[in-house]
Amino acid sequence: MKSHQHGPITEINMTPFVDIVLVILIIFLLTATILLPRTFSIALPQATHAEKMEKVPIIISLDGEGRIAINGVRLVQDGEFDRIFCEQMHGKEPKAIIAADKHVRHGRLVEVIDRLKRLKVQRIGIEVEPR
Repeated sequence: MKSHQHGPITEINMTPFVDIVLVILIIFLLTATILLPRTFSIALPQATHAEKMEKVPIIISLDGEGRIAINGVRLVQDGEFDRIFCEQMHGKEPKAIIAADKHVRHGRLVEVIDRLKRLKVQRIGIEVEPR
């Protein structure tokens, strides 16, 4: 038990510091999930049984005209797909989510999935808006 002496305070109260750090951490986590890379506006299709993924994989965006962006990096030519996708992996397990506009041609979507399969991507998801 501590004796109550009148002298300088030599202990630091860490409770306010921990509270502030936790609030900052929560704000960071919320904004990090909201600020996913989007290069162009996409009207996602809706689905009633959509599942959320725990880890954020590489996001491939397809706009209504079929233009492609990988994690916010727009492709100038289709031949850049493999190189930019491999750069974005950074040694992670190859997972991809395709965020395709609901008006994109079916053939264009199949081309992207075929390229991902050629790059040995085992897990491919399609991003939708829940109803």
